[in-house]
Amino acid sequence: MTINQESFIELNRTFYQLSSDYTQSAETDDIDVREALRLRIGNAFGWDELLKEYRVILLAEAGSGKTMEISQTALKLRSEGKSSFFIRLEHISNNLEGAFEEGSFEEFQEWLKSNDEGWLLLDSVDEARLRDPKDFERAIRTISRHLRHALQRSHIIVTGRVNAWRTKTDLTLCNKQLEFKPPNEEKTSKADVEEELSPEDENPDSENKKSETKDKNDNAGFRIYSLTDLSEEQIRIFLRVKGIKDTSKFLDDIERHDAWAYTTRPQDLEEIIEFWNENKNVGTRLALMEHSVKRRLNERDQDRADSEPITVEKARHGVMLIAASSTFMHESTIRVPDGNNSTNGINAKSILADWTEKECLTLLGRPIFDEAIYGSVRFHHRSVREFLTAEWLTDLLKQEASRRRIESLFFREQYGIQVIAPSMKPILSWLVLFDQKIRKKVCDIEPEIILEGGDPSRIPLETRREILKSICDKTASNFSYCSVTNYAAVQRFTNPDMAKI
Repeated sequence: MTINQESFIELNRTFYQLSSDYTQSAETDDIDVREALRLRIGNAFGWDELLKEYRVILLAEAGSGKTMEISQTALKLRSEGKSSFFIRLEHISNNLEGAFEEGSFEEFQEWLKSNDEGWLLLDSVDEARLRDPKDFERAIRTISRHLRHALQRSHIIVTGRVNAWRTKTDLTLCNKQLEFKPPNEEKTSKADVEEELSPEDENPDSENKKSETKDKNDNAGFRIYSLTDLSEEQIRIFLRVKGIKDTSKFLDDIERHDAWAYTTRPQDLEEIIEFWNENKNVGTRLALMEHSVKRRLNERDQDRADSEPITVEKARHGVMLIAASSTFMHESTIRVPDGNNSTNGINAKSILADWTEKECLTLLGRPIFDEAIYGSVRFHHRSVREFLTAEWLTDLLKQEASRRRIESLFFREQYGIQVIAPSMKPILSWLVLFDQKIRKKVCDIEPEIILEGGDPSRIPLETRREILKSICDKTASNFSYCSVTNYAAVQRFTNPDMAKI
């Protein structure tokens, strides 16, 4: 399995519903859902309540733990004897049978023949769009065809990154292809017609009934939720499970560095814990990323390390090549040399042409990749792939590769105006740390990119001042810079420990 269930920590995660002003009534895709994350409906609630819903979109930032949560939930439902399936959306358009990670296609077919309720947990919108923007739509249409006689007894949860969700288009697609009609909808509609023809319309009670009916029908489609950030108690539980004995000292250091923003997601918290164990302090995001890559490239089992030797330098170069290939080919899956030849994904051996097959297998078995499934692996997190791609491009620039060709990957001209390719922005967030000329171009065109990822605290102080002034000037001129409202981004940007740089 791709996901290591033994690493799961039960934190009793909670969810909240996003404001319908941003998610249900959008007339275009230009709505920034990140703003909606700050506008919640009601109190947070747990999995028990969420699983009662029939249609759910679960949006969260990278590293929030949504994939691990839904995978574990699928296992829990199956242990209770319920029909539950965890399915990879990016594999559906080509091969539905190979998209099941919890449950199987055969079990899915048996469930379709039954009259039982079932739970489909579909992960994830952003990965489905990596190879082809249309793959998500194809996946939803494929699922719809298979569920046509079981839609009304299907509980469907679709996950994705916040920035991958298209507010109007995607919601319309899901509501149309995976339509859910409450059992009493037909009866209610008939009653509505009778009420419209009845003089009782003047009765306030009739109006209340109509309002209740409308609310029920409005809620028939997908509702959009997000994971709540880890609470301090959940963080303490996580720390104890990870073996931090003096949790108060750890949290005091987090407080001194004003680094609570780095503890809101399990992945970020885990990296900080590992860094803390080695350095006894909390590092910058760049330091944490470097630490993570180095740690995951090392083989922890000494026997395996001795039998499958590979230098750290060679491993680093290899993963940079694979990361760049994955990024520019828009393909998250990497085929292992001894895998099924029919498996989709990048052929690792063709990328690492001068490597032996054993060396390729050794590299792809390192924890920087998820465990192999169906003859393929993937980077354990996309942010690592983005960072390594930026490093690979930096090496090319240092080797006097064509700067013009490299910059053309990021910067384009449209209608006489220089713009930045949207899909390349996450790479740029890291690349600006390593190349001054590219940083200057980003600052001139779209400086907020520096806030959205990477480690802006590593940017020279004078440059950060110029970026802040530029953003404030444009914001005052009615230009919207959504990243400024992201507290974590602003906190990274203003890290006091880096002020002297």
